[in-house]
Amino acid sequence: MANTITNRQMVFILIVTLMSISVITMPKVMAEQAGVGNWIPIMITAVVFGILVTFLAKLNRAFPGMALYDYSRELVGKTGCCIIAVFYVLYFLKASVYMSSHMAEMLRANFLFETPYWAFLLAGIPVFGYLAYQGPVITARIFELYGVVGLAVLIITHTNMMIQGDVNNILPFIVPSEIGRSLGAVKEAVIAFLGIEVLTVMPFSKKNKRAPWIAFLVLLAIGVIYVVVVESSIMMVGLDEIKYYEYPLFSAIRQIELEKIEFLKRLDVLYLTAGLMSVFAVVAVLYLAAVEYTVKLLPRVKRLVIVIGVGIAIFVGSIIGPGIDNFNEIITQYTSYTGLIAAGFIPIGLWVIAKVKKRA
Repeated sequence: MANTITNRQMVFILIVTLMSISVITMPKVMAEQAGVGNWIPIMITAVVFGILVTFLAKLNRAFPGMALYDYSRELVGKTGCCIIAVFYVLYFLKASVYMSSHMAEMLRANFLFETPYWAFLLAGIPVFGYLAYQGPVITARIFELYGVVGLAVLIITHTNMMIQGDVNNILPFIVPSEIGRSLGAVKEAVIAFLGIEVLTVMPFSKKNKRAPWIAFLVLLAIGVIYVVVVESSIMMVGLDEIKYYEYPLFSAIRQIELEKIEFLKRLDVLYLTAGLMSVFAVVAVLYLAAVEYTVKLLPRVKRLVIVIGVGIAIFVGSIIGPGIDNFNEIITQYTSYTGLIAAGFIPIGLWVIAKVKKRA
């Protein structure tokens, strides 16, 4: 069995990981922060993260069969790679707690209203732990299935929203006097593109020759999808009205008229179901990433013990975290900075070191 991922799996890992929660939150955030010029900060951020993901893909391709921990040990030594690994363990644990709590809240708020919050975690974490125990390749295969389903639902939904919405709500596309406001919203768009760092635990093979270019194009495509999601939501709800909704996307979807197609009459439920599938996949890959780095840091400890330990940490964090005031806001602000280190600073630094050593 191959122990590396394919380019197709990489594509769906990026799409599902980046878009699981962001497609729901982006319309309100970007409409409020950037107005009709929301597409400007989104595409600027997409290009920046497209460049960052190419460095990560080049590193993985340059060291076939290795994850970031393995080749960082060759590049910066044992002490340096241990520091990097500890950072990533804490980073992915925090991200796992954040996504697990979102998963439980979404399930309780939209499907099983009377089920205790902790019950969702208790049921889900063993499943994610099983996938983490199996390793990166098995987890990557799940993204292929979830990615296809999610994209299909997204295309159906937003195509109808663009057709039925009012285009006047998103015109003009550029307001010269608000360009400064649009550029200032780039920092709000950053959180939507974090997730590329999960590739640090996904080993490539020599067959991934075009991975850097493919990854760059995928990030641009994700940027375009975000623009479509935000613009179609504004077309259905209205730019001034969107601020009154916590999740304007769902309000916009409920306005779609599809009387001739019975099973699509409740597109909001279908959209939410596909979104939950994506969240499940993301929690699994974040859990996996935390396990992979911990396994490398503690080679004498059995993988099963580490999987159980990480699962307990995520469960406890997911129970305690939401009880903290402004928990989501704190995590979001913290992630914006640490995410840039995980997705950009460390991979670029290692890439530079690798180039220098190769020339030497």
